[in-house]
Amino acid sequence: MADREAEDAQAQDARRASGGDRTAKSASQVAEAKKSQTRRVIVFWQLFILLILIAGMKLLNTTSGNLVMPSPEAVFWQSVEMWSDGTIPRALGESFAVLGLGFVLAATSGILIGILLGGFPFIGRVLDPYVNAVNATPSAAFIPLIIVWFGLYTEAKVMLVWLAAVFPILINTTAGIANANRDLVEMAESFGAPRRRLFWQVMVPDALPSILSGLRIGAAICIVGTVIAELTMAQSGLGGLMIKAGNRFQMDRYFAVVIVMMALGSLITIALRLAERKFGRWRVEMRGGD
Repeated sequence: MADREAEDAQAQDARRASGGDRTAKSASQVAEAKKSQTRRVIVFWQLFILLILIAGMKLLNTTSGNLVMPSPEAVFWQSVEMWSDGTIPRALGESFAVLGLGFVLAATSGILIGILLGGFPFIGRVLDPYVNAVNATPSAAFIPLIIVWFGLYTEAKVMLVWLAAVFPILINTTAGIANANRDLVEMAESFGAPRRRLFWQVMVPDALPSILSGLRIGAAICIVGTVIAELTMAQSGLGGLMIKAGNRFQMDRYFAVVIVMMALGSLITIALRLAERKFGRWRVEMRGGD
């Protein structure tokens, strides 16, 4: 009798567990369906806005002429021509070299200095006014000085891009390190963790969202800095193409270059946003494991 009651209880527990699994699975499917529906709605509205922009471009071209606004089809065929004859690929390679070098330098120096300022509050308080002062100054104000020091070519352009992008990365890293989880830091200190391990195994992982956010902002500013450098120094790359087309009033060519710049910025931002989400999930899993 007792054995039968035990078997019945086990069967009921199994049914409850099975029902709980089905409920959890159903809830997960509902959540995934809602996410999918939200993505479709977002894509729909994005395409709708794009169509409105194209229609507005066409309307302005019809009413004001090619000098004010080129037609969408003229921009399209000009883009095809510039891609096929190698004009845009060559310019894109030149711009990407400057942008890439500037971003790598800005990311490396910004993260390292940010860790220093955030990890050592005294140093951070001493240098904070100077960081804010330089950050508040437009990078274009340093162009004459950069030209005197580095000339007009790649080195000067890379320095301008670095100067434009380093401060968002530095400030976000400093804030992330300074606001790292105090419980984790104190726990590591109580176990006698050396300062180096405390930085790289506790504070930096906890500050990753802030660091990645700074990198995303810095990458967008890198594109602006690259264009400014190419406009004000030796004219080359996408910025050089844009200024030459503008000076000749070739508006279809001008817009073709602008669209490439916008696409480049969007791709870089999307890539960094995906990395931000991936590392965010990694932090949650790491904390769950702990």
